[in-house]
Amino acid sequence: MTTSRPLGLPRAFARVLLSSLLALTALVLCEPRSFAAPPASASAQTPAPAPTPTPAPAPAAIVHPDSAGLDRATPRRAYDGFLRAARQGDYARAADYLDLRGVPAASRPIEGPKLAARLAYVLSHRPAVDLAKISDAPEGDPHATTPGSMVVDTIYVDEEPVPISLTRVRFNDGFDRWIVSRTTVSMVAELDAAFGPKKLAFAVPAVLEQPIVLGNAPWQWIGLAAGAIAGFLVAWLVTAILAWILRFVARRTKTKADDALVAAMRRPARLLLAACLFQLVLEPLQLTVSADLAATRFAYTLIVIAVARVVTGALSVLGIWLEERASGGAHDDMRTRGIRTQVSLFQRVATVVTIFVASCVILIQFEFVRNVGVSILAAGGLVSVVLGFAAQKSLSGIIAGIQLSIAQPIRIGDAVSVEGEYGEVQEISLTFVVVKLWDRRRMVVPITYFLEKPFVNWTRGSFDLLGAVTLNVDYATPVALVRDALAEICASDPLWDRDTCSLQVTDCDGTTMTLRALVSAVDAGKNSDLRCNVRERLIEFLLSLEGGRFLPRARHVVQAAA
Repeated sequence: MTTSRPLGLPRAFARVLLSSLLALTALVLCEPRSFAAPPASASAQTPAPAPTPTPAPAPAAIVHPDSAGLDRATPRRAYDGFLRAARQGDYARAADYLDLRGVPAASRPIEGPKLAARLAYVLSHRPAVDLAKISDAPEGDPHATTPGSMVVDTIYVDEEPVPISLTRVRFNDGFDRWIVSRTTVSMVAELDAAFGPKKLAFAVPAVLEQPIVLGNAPWQWIGLAAGAIAGFLVAWLVTAILAWILRFVARRTKTKADDALVAAMRRPARLLLAACLFQLVLEPLQLTVSADLAATRFAYTLIVIAVARVVTGALSVLGIWLEERASGGAHDDMRTRGIRTQVSLFQRVATVVTIFVASCVILIQFEFVRNVGVSILAAGGLVSVVLGFAAQKSLSGIIAGIQLSIAQPIRIGDAVSVEGEYGEVQEISLTFVVVKLWDRRRMVVPITYFLEKPFVNWTRGSFDLLGAVTLNVDYATPVALVRDALAEICASDPLWDRDTCSLQVTDCDGTTMTLRALVSAVDAGKNSDLRCNVRERLIEFLLSLEGGRFLPRARHVVQAAA
């Protein structure tokens, strides 16, 4: 019966929580930066009235520093400055990047930060705009259809395009600067209604809305950590209950496959359920694009790992089930050992393939890996040649393992003689074979050895073997008496399988003749012990026969002098 080790909940919980937060933080930091703002209900600071901009009559190449300490000299700097101010939660400063001429002057100190917060929230929850594609020239894009204006993004509201555009205006000090256009500012209400924060954000206390960290408010980070904790706890509880029920059922069946299935699937199922529950928490949290993408990738990675573990666990259970079907509960025979060998190698190949595919599915999420993959495919001919030479030995070993599983010159449990050593095949992997020698040493042999070099397999065709015991005796030895003694020895030995027990004179020389006793046993191990017993008792018989005079001895003949 398969038993599982009790899980230490506090220690496992700490490990999962710590690894989850570290991985999530790393993924967030690796993503392109995008900025978020708190919901529209965030308290706005009262800024100094912004200078009233006036339309610029003509592009000017002169760049003058802002009196407010802002950098609005180019479209790129203005757009980046707005996002940076919003990321820092300084919406009064972010409002200075907006064209507020459509807002009454008396309301600008209050409405300006609110409009900046709402627009920043919408932009931070969309894929980040590549700043490198925005012009960094004071005159903007020279190819723009409207001079002094530039569209950096387009958002569709009910299939109607809303351009996020920058415009160049001349301020009271006589210098031109770039700010978010009046048209975009006038559409902030529509953008907020379509893509703004939902009810959950409005219900959050104001104290949890500041400060902004990595584009998200404290309540969002707290909700993310709470979602990970709750998902793990719920998954742990559900899988513990299901595992207890399934083990209760499995104990009442004769097969061991269902017990192994419950033990193999418990942890992958817990990981899969926890990742799915964590994924459900992300939508109501309304994270920024980068944080949501990082959390989604983290959950997706856990799901892929869980599925891979389910596949590898199912393969091990399949091996147990096939062995039970092959043996039928009887003694291990050639068919069972053959299936064990095939299943063992198939599991290893399938596990390698599963891990490789899972790794590819995980890594393909990242743009950098996809770009590298495309580059590798573009240079596929050269790469394949290089990899072919580098991995020649490894690949040949894996292919040899597959060939060995099909041809089966050896199987797990076979008795073999390799390099003059006798032992039993204990393990067959994709690249090597472990042979347990008679003195309990382990000989590790490359798997290609059994396909390229000769070796002796004592149990290739059947289990029962014939063993030979040879003795050199005197010519005067009564062979019939020795043959009768051999029959009595075999009959009294429990290792004999009642099949073969014979004695023959196989050779002779000038002083002795050679007797060969053939005996049989059900397997190689018992046959070896039986031969030792027969050899020992035959020698005892010959010693007891007329004082042992029939055993070989040296004779010196002295001739009398003539």
